[in-house]
Amino acid sequence: MSYASMEELHTLRKKIENRMQQAYLDENLDIPYVDDYKLLLLQTLFGQANLPDKQQTDYIVTIMLIQIALDTHDLVIRKTKADETADERVDRQLTVLAGTYYSALYYKILAELEDIDMVALLATAIKEINEQKMVLYYDTASAAEFFHILRRMESTLFYAAASPFIKTKELEPLVDYFIISRLNQEAFMNEPTPITIRLGIILEQNQSTLTVTEAINQELEEASARLTRNLRTMPQVYAAAARKLLLQGKRQEELYLEEG
Repeated sequence: MSYASMEELHTLRKKIENRMQQAYLDENLDIPYVDDYKLLLLQTLFGQANLPDKQQTDYIVTIMLIQIALDTHDLVIRKTKADETADERVDRQLTVLAGTYYSALYYKILAELEDIDMVALLATAIKEINEQKMVLYYDTASAAEFFHILRRMESTLFYAAASPFIKTKELEPLVDYFIISRLNQEAFMNEPTPITIRLGIILEQNQSTLTVTEAINQELEEASARLTRNLRTMPQVYAAAARKLLLQGKRQEELYLEEG
């Protein structure tokens, strides 16, 4: 990525963070995670679409806020437990409030866009993601099925947004990009997440000899190999973004081994 596009990425991240700011939530909850690799892919998508700068920014900020709201609501799964303390209950309630607040923000921006077609596409994607989550957290019976659903869930928003501008079949190999980005994030979390908790339950039910970390690393290796094989089949700008993700994943793996 050139210096200019790195600067653009930083500017977009700041715009997203500024839109999320709410004094009480900022004081009491961790700053939500912004996936720079999803941000990069959205920047690539709308840049290639030659849309006006403001429209590009509005689309990107909206889609990232949708992702953050969906991810924030997921945290309630991890926080909910029968013997929670008063402080934990307040924390859980604030997490629900934060997810609702971010949802309200993206609905506000969508309304301002006055783009009925994009609103419909994103609304359908949100519905599909919530359906996929129900399967992921409650109906998956094996690690392979779990990762398959996670792969689709993580890529749904992007493919919905991309559909007016490019034949999404050309970008189908990028599905592994999204699970790599998500699993890289999961691998370096300091505490259990809804993803790792559910995966652990599945592995235990199947009496697998793999730990959660080993299962994630195995999926990362397989997804990285698939993405690498498919680099030649996708448009060059997306292949370039995929190479950056693969390189970062390799660096993270080396750092993880050094620290281990």
